[in-house]
Amino acid sequence: MITDSEIAQFDELGAVTIDTPLTEAQVAAVSDTFDQLLPLVEPEDGTLPRFRVGMGNFFEQELLDIVQHPFFEDVAKKVLRADAVHFFQTVIITTYPTPNGQFSFDQHTDIQYSTSDLDAVPKRMICSYFLWISGVNKKRAPLMYRPSSHRLIAAEREKNQDLRNAVPTVEGVKLAQLPQLNYANAVPATARAGQVSVLTTGMVHGASVNVDTEPRKSMIITFTPVGVEIGLPENQATNRLEYNRELKQRLRPERAHIVPDG
Repeated sequence: MITDSEIAQFDELGAVTIDTPLTEAQVAAVSDTFDQLLPLVEPEDGTLPRFRVGMGNFFEQELLDIVQHPFFEDVAKKVLRADAVHFFQTVIITTYPTPNGQFSFDQHTDIQYSTSDLDAVPKRMICSYFLWISGVNKKRAPLMYRPSSHRLIAAEREKNQDLRNAVPTVEGVKLAQLPQLNYANAVPATARAGQVSVLTTGMVHGASVNVDTEPRKSMIITFTPVGVEIGLPENQATNRLEYNRELKQRLRPERAHIVPDG
């Protein structure tokens, strides 16, 4: 599960990497499914540029078994201080290697909160899982993040009544457009295959270049407390509703409750 000290790290730093109960066979099956869904396409000129490929709205059983695994629901309830949570969104990503490339990384937030959102019971926020289907080291496109940056941004937003009372909404904002605050230096999230980083994309973070020799595979799964409103761009909101209707029918009956009705 997740310990109290790990929950505290999630709260204060914005990310913590923990073990999961997934077996090696489960992780291997998911990895094979990634290869089928996100194949490497060689460029015509023979070069191998850095690129990420991803997709959501999948129904492959190996992936659905991860989404509906009770572990992720249970951990989300603990970190969000919620009696019940709902599945929110998911995507799978493979980042292919460019061994001769230059290491660099993006920096942005996907969503922003006020301090009162972060400290509410339940929290008015998204719990994001980066499930590592391959091991990720400092060269293999680690997620780079600035610890506690979500707290700095939240404190700044808390000062503004309009922002403090706004519905948290998914909207990418680059570092240059964020408040100029005393952010910590970016650090990599490294992990073994089968581990998961529990984090908030309200902190400054970003994808990095894979300068290793093996692909980096990650499965992103998000949950929100039942009854907490999170805004989405119109196209994403429509897509989510359509996917959820089908997803609810595909999950095991005893697990379908994680998908909201409607």
